[in-house]
Amino acid sequence: MTDLEKIEDKYPQLKFWGIEVNNKHYHGHIEGTDVYINLLQPDIDWLKSALHETVHYDFDCEKDLSNNRNISVRRSEKWAVKESEREYEKMFGRKKKAE
Repeated sequence: MTDLEKIEDKYPQLKFWGIEVNNKHYHGHIEGTDVYINLLQPDIDWLKSALHETVHYDFDCEKDLSNNRNISVRRSEKWAVKESEREYEKMFGRKKKAE
């Protein structure tokens, strides 16, 4: 089982989709129960993006996070980054750096 499959198994209610977005700043997003991961990012980024989006699913599912200038959106994003890093450590035991 791949690391990404472990995340998919932990969240069977979500559908994970690989898409190609030619933008170095786009990593992924969630819409309802669909999680979109940018396949043009490094493999390790897929895992981190998938976990980041599952945090949004668990805690921000009713929020509109599209306005990144909004302070509450920025707080949600910062918190999701930290929480997904903790979850990554718990699931995989070590930090992997993007290449």
